[in-house]
Amino acid sequence: MPEKKKFTGLSQYKIPYCYELAGKKFHIVMDGGAEYLMDFTDEETVTIFQEGKAVSFERYECLKGDDRTYLVHWTPKKHQGKINCALVIDLWQSLVTFVNFETGYDPEYPRLIRITPYFGAIKTAGEPLPAFRHHLSARMNGKHVQWRYMPGISLQHIYFSPNALRASGGPGAKKADQKGPEWYPFFEEPCFHIYISESLNLFCFFEENRMRRCPDHSEGGSGLLLLQDIDRVLDVGIGFNANRFYMVSAFGEENEIEDPLDKEPSPYDWNTLTSMPTIHWEVSEI
Repeated sequence: MPEKKKFTGLSQYKIPYCYELAGKKFHIVMDGGAEYLMDFTDEETVTIFQEGKAVSFERYECLKGDDRTYLVHWTPKKHQGKINCALVIDLWQSLVTFVNFETGYDPEYPRLIRITPYFGAIKTAGEPLPAFRHHLSARMNGKHVQWRYMPGISLQHIYFSPNALRASGGPGAKKADQKGPEWYPFFEEPCFHIYISESLNLFCFFEENRMRRCPDHSEGGSGLLLLQDIDRVLDVGIGFNANRFYMVSAFGEENEIEDPLDKEPSPYDWNTLTSMPTIHWEVSEI
């Protein structure tokens, strides 16, 4: 059995790890042509084969999004912590979404993380690859969800646009008597939404605006990648910053209560943002 893990912060309250991938192999073909064989040799080790490259043996963690959809995380040893990887394995549709996290790509802001998704499919011998793909989506636009990660930590996500998350304390939350620093007027950060299935959404945001607006860049620099069950309003995912990646889960409640942040003009210069290339990509309405 896997060794006992220590849980801190948000990870204390996550659902149990999933070990169902142990013993399974997947031939993955990414759009663009890269192919991988991923062999989940046991409950915590995945062996990755790619033609022309050295075989890698990585320690992985896995949480389950639904009966046949999994979120896997690993930190490739050869990159010494500069790269982290997440993979959504969708066995319903034989599809995958790979997310690459690159830390330290900008010397001026060493805590910035560039987060890029890639799409592909699972190859089955004798069958063509599926024609459909997971894809960037705008279907969550305008929704409000109050997420609860652990006792005392609750945050309302306002899915303001396909590329922008806004957040507040949510309905009935007490407002602080003292406003935050002038350089951080309210929470608005780059994000993406990826359509996985009718009931599953892959959502990611990163606190780049917060970091850039802080005079010494000591604030911000954290984010979440969440595989959200939008029917049951549950999620599993990865909390991260430049120093640590850890698995989390939460439950939520969708609400239609108007929030002042629904209509506020953005105070940020989005032309400066580099952490999410997807803010420049085409987005489907579905």
